[in-house]
Amino acid sequence: GAAFAASAGNNESTSALVSFELGRATLVDRVNLNGNVNNGRSVVDGERKTTSDKWGLNGQYDYNVSIQLYSFVKLGFESDKVAHLSLRSTVAGGAGYKLVDTKDDIFSLLGGFAYSTDRYSEPVTIDNVTGTRFSRPSLFVGEESQHQITASTSFKQRLEVYPGVSGDRAKIVKFTAGLGVAINSSINLTVGLTDTYNSNPPDGQKRNDVGLFTGVNVRFGAD
Repeated sequence: GAAFAASAGNNESTSALVSFELGRATLVDRVNLNGNVNNGRSVVDGERKTTSDKWGLNGQYDYNVSIQLYSFVKLGFESDKVAHLSLRSTVAGGAGYKLVDTKDDIFSLLGGFAYSTDRYSEPVTIDNVTGTRFSRPSLFVGEESQHQITASTSFKQRLEVYPGVSGDRAKIVKFTAGLGVAINSSINLTVGLTDTYNSNPPDGQKRNDVGLFTGVNVRFGAD
């Protein structure tokens, strides 16, 4: 998938997002890998600024215990240079349950435990503690769904909540959603929303980071 926007004149700005998702499912297990890169620049009164410079990479392996119940292991990495976050690494594991699993609709609940480590490129202050490395064990709860609304329109979303139980006790919430309209069997026009919430960010930073993108997705491979 790709999205791009640009403006010129008194103010100049560019913004680009490139994303991918790879998946393979069998009757026994499922593997999913997804990632994205988001970069934005602006020039105001001759001054060039970076408005966005982030990337994320996530992988998840599911093993089917039964038709509805499965166990999972999840590994995620992300970076946000504007927020001085060099790397956030998260490992999570637990179980998921498919409440709905049909051709047109899938809805699952997930739960388990996770451990996250945040590394910053320069010292930051969180709860009166200054440093470049913060870690937290946390619970993990989430849900995800996919819906075939019409023959050409599909919708998918995923919500993940990581309430810290010790360390800096930050609560991290991640939400992604995408609406796609098929032009043909391979190309979709898409609208995507991402939102990352940190209940305990470094001093001077906002808790919410929201992105809205429109673009084109190209699909490869068979169903």
